[in-house]
Amino acid sequence: MGAIAFAEFKRRADDIIEQVCDTAEPVTVTRADGRNVVIVSAAEWAAIAETLHLMSSSENEARLNDAAAEIKAEIARRRAA
Repeated sequence: MGAIAFAEFKRRADDIIEQVCDTAEPVTVTRADGRNVVIVSAAEWAAIAETLHLMSSSENEARLNDAAAEIKAEIARRRAA
């Protein structure tokens, strides 16, 4: 959905919240004063918070990046075989 004006959000809040929960896509609610908000599902927010926590330590970030690189290398090796 992308962005929606606050007035429209007020009219369609139930439908928009259902869509956010069903699609896991965030919706930006725009306001005339520029103080916009983003609506995400609770499940999506939990995933974002977990990612932020895991990446908050440079050591943890390095370990995760190394693990991701190993997985990518293994996938490439298997495809080449």
